[in-house]
Amino acid sequence: MLLQLHCGGYSIGLQLPASPADVQQKLNTLRNGSEQNAPISIRDVNEPLSYLRQYIQNVDLTSGPELEKLNQLSEKVDGMSAQEQHILWGALDTEGIDGLDDVLSIASSLGQYQFVEGVTSYKQLGGWLVEHGLARVDFPEEVRPYLNYEGIGLEYGDSHGGAFTPYGYVKRWEEVQTQKAEDRPSFALTLVSAAGAVHLDLPASDDQMEAAKRALRLDSLDSAVIGDVKIDYAWSHLLPMDSITLKDANTLAECVRQMTQQELRAFGAALEVEEPRSFYDAGCIAMDRDDYELVTSNEAEYGREALRYAGAGDEILEILDGFTDFDALGRSEMETDGVRESSFGSVRRLSAPWPRQEPAQPEPERGMTMGMSL
Repeated sequence: MLLQLHCGGYSIGLQLPASPADVQQKLNTLRNGSEQNAPISIRDVNEPLSYLRQYIQNVDLTSGPELEKLNQLSEKVDGMSAQEQHILWGALDTEGIDGLDDVLSIASSLGQYQFVEGVTSYKQLGGWLVEHGLARVDFPEEVRPYLNYEGIGLEYGDSHGGAFTPYGYVKRWEEVQTQKAEDRPSFALTLVSAAGAVHLDLPASDDQMEAAKRALRLDSLDSAVIGDVKIDYAWSHLLPMDSITLKDANTLAECVRQMTQQELRAFGAALEVEEPRSFYDAGCIAMDRDDYELVTSNEAEYGREALRYAGAGDEILEILDGFTDFDALGRSEMETDGVRESSFGSVRRLSAPWPRQEPAQPEPERGMTMGMSL
């Protein structure tokens, strides 16, 4: 890395890495041609590394630690490929830089950044996102000529950061989305209008809704037809699909995204017992998920849990063991608590226990009946 040092009206080159003696000799030569007290600054860095000047121009070359850091930086950038140097440019523009330590840290971690070669404007970024299916809305081919690619690029840049260089776009690699990282099943709708169709993963943000609205050329997505519903959860068959709306589906998807695996099972059990009549009702159950609890289906264990809840410790339970019909106690407590069986496990509702289920009456046996005459 070649630095151009400047003092007064004179300049001199300094090739890095350099020893303290080499630097001092260059500084002495530079000062001999100018005023002794004139400040020395780094005027430029050789191409294609001139972008580094703004980050190192005020480095004190007479400081041993600072010179050592400059030497380390020089060795790093001299060993980079052209593309890696382009990535460093964009990465430095993306991050907040406060001194040589930050510059060195980024130069040592270029693998954290993505480089999109040839994308140098928001319009090009929008086109690249749509082409690679990264705009979070799957735009059909027939609507793509009418898209506002600059707006899509701006929207993405505002939420994801990144910087343009003359060679391409640089941003941090995104963390995998929450649903994908947790291996969540699909929850998506296909919206249709006269302008075409868009695939919308739920829950969708306001920006994603706006993008879908522009693609479908609608004033409101309420007028879009829901052409397809893809919900791959084990309880999806319990949802009343004939009453689905985008708003209710997005609300439910937002609740589902926040659920733990245990809560997802409890929600499935609640759906099976509650039998909601609309998608809105299903969303209400999801929002009230804390009201539903999966419990053990073992009657004896349920009886023991009831005693523990009443304050009995393990010592008391050991004393009662052998003298107590825990199965009978558990059945009684289950009936009181309104426990219901489902394909997702036994479940109870905390706020208002479900009413006791009466056992089904056996059908009378069919056969001939004989009358008696007096």
